Amino acid sequence: MNTFYLGNRQEFETKAYDYLSKSDAYKVLLNKDKDNGGQQWQIELKQMVESMNLLLESLKNHKAVNIDLFNRLLVDAKNEISLVPYITSQHSATWTIGKYLNELLRPFVDKNLSTTTFRDEPDFMRKLNNYVYVERHLRATTLFCSIKIINMIDTVGYFLEDNLVTNKLEQVTIQTIKNLLHIFLYNNVFYYKDQIYTLTKGSPNTMPLSDALSNIFLFTWQKKILKEIKSKNEFFGRYKDQVFFTWNNGNEEEL
Repeated sequence: MNTFYLGNRQEFETKAYDYLSKSDAYKVLLNKDKDNGGQQWQIELKQMVESMNLLLESLKNHKAVNIDLFNRLLVDAKNEISLVPYITSQHSATWTIGKYLNELLRPFVDKNLSTTTFRDEPDFMRKLNNYVYVERHLRATTLFCSIKIINMIDTVGYFLEDNLVTNKLEQVTIQTIKNLLHIFLYNNVFYYKDQIYTLTKGSPNTMPLSDALSNIFLFTWQKKILKEIKSKNEFFGRYKDQVFFTWNNGNEEEL
């Protein structure tokens, strides 16, 4: 993330422990302390990788992926897991599948959703400034609203069905994309303080694929919200896993 952090080690570790214990996005998969010399967790992780490869092999046998793509996505059981809760390592088990899905989905997603996506914070401020001072739609009663998305695989399928002419994206069927997403989303693990965690929902923030997935998830809400506000001169946009819009058509309860 191109960020350097300098702080008190004990304070940092306290905050890290507090975050992991309270967050519902992670759960402990294995505890190294309760294990004989770390052998059991190595066996468990090896089994996880083998199950991922079996799912990929099933896709190959059903001709959902060709042999070249199968070999490209096959997970190396020798890969190490990440030591921090940001799964960025090219050696993590899910990296190759995530990279492939990002290359497949991102250009199509960006093309379809560019008109309602904020590129960054300055882009958001420019558009909001235009809404307030040029179009003059801001009122004393205007509500500022945001929605954060946490749902997953089926939403991707609905988005592709709505926006593709056929059931394929670059020769890969929608069902195959959903199957690969399943392998990616349910096998992200990391190691911290003698415990191995797995993600129970969502996608790691630092994986390039996560931005494309967030935009797709938001698309479902976008259609519903725009249907209500399109003719009412409201401000609307999206950034990563959040939708932002204004509401001038009543009070909070009515919204």
